[in-house]
Amino acid sequence: SERPDDTIDKQVGRITGRARFSMRRMNNEEYRNIVTPILTIVVILMFVLGCGATEPPLPSAPIPVPSVAITSPSATVPPISAASTPAVPAPSDSRTITVSVAPVSHDLPDYDRDDWRHWNDDDRDCQDARQETLIAESRSAVSYRNADRCRVESGDWFGVYTGESFTDPGDLDVDHMVPLANAHDSGGWAWSRERKADYANYLMYDNHLIAVKASANRQKGRKGPEEWRPSRREYWCQYATDWAPIKQNWGLTATQRESDALGEMLATCDEPTSLVVVSGTGAAISPSAPPASTVTPTPLPAPSSDELPYDPDGPDRDCGDFGTWDDAQAFFIAAGGPNDDPHRLDGDGDGVACNSLRRN
Repeated sequence: SERPDDTIDKQVGRITGRARFSMRRMNNEEYRNIVTPILTIVVILMFVLGCGATEPPLPSAPIPVPSVAITSPSATVPPISAASTPAVPAPSDSRTITVSVAPVSHDLPDYDRDDWRHWNDDDRDCQDARQETLIAESRSAVSYRNADRCRVESGDWFGVYTGESFTDPGDLDVDHMVPLANAHDSGGWAWSRERKADYANYLMYDNHLIAVKASANRQKGRKGPEEWRPSRREYWCQYATDWAPIKQNWGLTATQRESDALGEMLATCDEPTSLVVVSGTGAAISPSAPPASTVTPTPLPAPSSDELPYDPDGPDRDCGDFGTWDDAQAFFIAAGGPNDDPHRLDGDGDGVACNSLRRN
């Protein structure tokens, strides 16, 4: 039998032989008419196939291309292990204020304002702490009572507690943001006399001493924010952000009610502000403030008659007899104030002599 390949070869041979036989029978003209177009087609096909021989066949279906995330070099963040992750700082649009909370002891020594000697002239320029505060807070240049420039005659002040403006310093009290009596109850009772004076005359923090309407200061007295707040609600945020750091920096504590009130006032701030409450044993001491004494001081005696301008047991005196409030107050204490006031120097019964001198 024949193989399939042999059969195919025979068929090709027959076709080729027939073609040659047919071509012999053609004359030259017929040959050209047939062959020329065929050659032309063959040349064109060879040219087309030759130029596209290097191109791979197009796939019948799209080839999937893996997606690659492209990032700029600056945005590439290497992975950080949990152990090496640094603490995240507080956001720039928020702040925290710390206050130390502790109960007030019921067996503290009695508060004595005379122990907290204030309106001192520590820099010896004849302007005491009250005058320095009035000068610093006036919105325009102050005028002085006389050429020595020791006492302020007039200025332009804005009372932040009430929202009123003042030109006469006699209408103003210079308030201790944290009152002296409140500082006493909060830990200041244990301070030395020198530290108490430092606190009472401290000018390094802007709002430690502040010029305010006198009647508002009298209403405030020794009260904390749990009992008294400025009538001008717009000042509550600033009041709390001054009160808490002063206590913390001087190592003074707050009560729980006081802390709660501070939190309520801080809630009025435009900038988010958090109050961090710590145990009273963790109260911080500012490097700028003298270290607190942990020894209970012995009671200080009343000034002797040699230190006073007049004899407390002598003729009757009034406020016009004293050149400074300090002299009047020392005389008032030596004469038995505030429990006894034989010279009637405490006209309003607030335990302070000659408020008219205190305001000037």
